[in-house]
Amino acid sequence: HGPRGASELLETVDRLVAFAETTGRVAPSLLDALHAAYLGDEAVRAFLMDQNPQAAAAMAARFADARRRGLWHARRNDIDADLAALRAEAAE
Repeated sequence: HGPRGASELLETVDRLVAFAETTGRVAPSLLDALHAAYLGDEAVRAFLMDQNPQAAAAMAARFADARRRGLWHARRNDIDADLAALRAEAAE
């Protein structure tokens, strides 16, 4: 799937957050599940970082933006630190 596959995963996150922004009807559990599947899964996270670190950073930024805007109330207390660490790692 390569870099394009990573970009397509980012597009999924972007579209779900955009839908949440537009409708206010996206349950936090959906964003939790998407985060767990893409950034919480070590194999997927490694794929993103290897194939397209810019997409990984953009995905982390989009999740962080959803948090700042009150669209996502994550169940994990360390989510903000995790997203910041991923963005820093991707920038290296």
